[in-house]
Amino acid sequence: MKKILVNIVKVAVTFGILYLMFKKFQIGWSDITDAFAQSKVEWFLIAILTQVAAISFSIMRWRVLLNAQKLIVPFGHLVKTYLVGRFLGTFTPTGVGLEAYKAYDIARYTKEGAQSVTVVFVEKFLTLLALSVLMLITLPMVKLNTAFIGAFFAFFFVVLMILLILIFKGSILNSIARMLPFYNKTRGPVEKAVESFSRFKGTKGSMVMAIIYGVFVYVFLFSTFYTNGMALRVGNSKPGEVYNVTLTTGDKEKLDALNIEYIIDKKSNGKTAEVFLTAAEKEKLNYLGVEMQKVEDSKFDRKGLGLVDVLKVGPLTQIATMIPLSIAGIGLREGAFVGLLRSSGVWVAQNTVLAATMWYFVSVSVNIFGAIIFLTRRTDYHTKITKEEFQKATT
Repeated sequence: MKKILVNIVKVAVTFGILYLMFKKFQIGWSDITDAFAQSKVEWFLIAILTQVAAISFSIMRWRVLLNAQKLIVPFGHLVKTYLVGRFLGTFTPTGVGLEAYKAYDIARYTKEGAQSVTVVFVEKFLTLLALSVLMLITLPMVKLNTAFIGAFFAFFFVVLMILLILIFKGSILNSIARMLPFYNKTRGPVEKAVESFSRFKGTKGSMVMAIIYGVFVYVFLFSTFYTNGMALRVGNSKPGEVYNVTLTTGDKEKLDALNIEYIIDKKSNGKTAEVFLTAAEKEKLNYLGVEMQKVEDSKFDRKGLGLVDVLKVGPLTQIATMIPLSIAGIGLREGAFVGLLRSSGVWVAQNTVLAATMWYFVSVSVNIFGAIIFLTRRTDYHTKITKEEFQKATT
């Protein structure tokens, strides 16, 4: 019953956030169909490639850590396992399904359960460290309060300390386990876990490479927002100013003809709309006789979707998806991305919101390959590999 209630809450949060976003930016079904009818398909294909690149670096990071534990697995097997894990993790929060399947499958293949689980555990911490590195770079560029920045640095410090303790002072696990009433039953697995963590002491190079790979993983994941934006003709970041425009039928037609997005002010009964205009767009509307009034206290200084803006707000967006309140981070991801863009001075309208929403669907499109592998893959793995496979896996 508890699990059902949790799932109901997640569904409600997911659809609730999306509903509020679509309502705020006045996105209707016609807006969605028009946006995709006018989209650039080639950019959606590039978006899929950014996801493939992120997957590739993620597999390389996993492989480096497996090799550090002397778990030699053919690269092709890792690819299949990872894609199946992505498919199984499609509807789970924070990638739990992916990590669980990775640990299970490699434990089954190598007969080394403790080491397989340890690799996934360490990889998760290194993932957070890679994300933290990006956040350390981008935080000063995002307008956030001091309390949040302080909380993040505390989080970063805690993650780093836990990882260092597990690797260099793994015996602490034994000390904690001894205080538990079921220590005798867990003694074997705990000792294996301590031994596995200790093996990373002499593989600092592998740890550094794993962090570097992790940075590339997130850079490509964040880039999907940008490619989606280009596909939906959001355009690159351009400076300008916010105006209130009077809306007659003729004015709407002029704005639509110039591909200028606008958000209708409901308090004016649809008579005015908020628009963000570049100098060139303002000149064109003036020439066409459209009445407008500059918004003096606006906090927005540009519109569009620059790659720098995406990479700037990407790390915090990813942190938001790790909060297990929605289905696979849907809603939280889009809400955080749009909110952070706006806090950075970017004026956001319908197509930018749709570009954020498309991130999940582009990601899921890659998971189709995992579904195919899951349905067709043999599960009677052999644990011995040939000399050629060993050399190939370690090169």
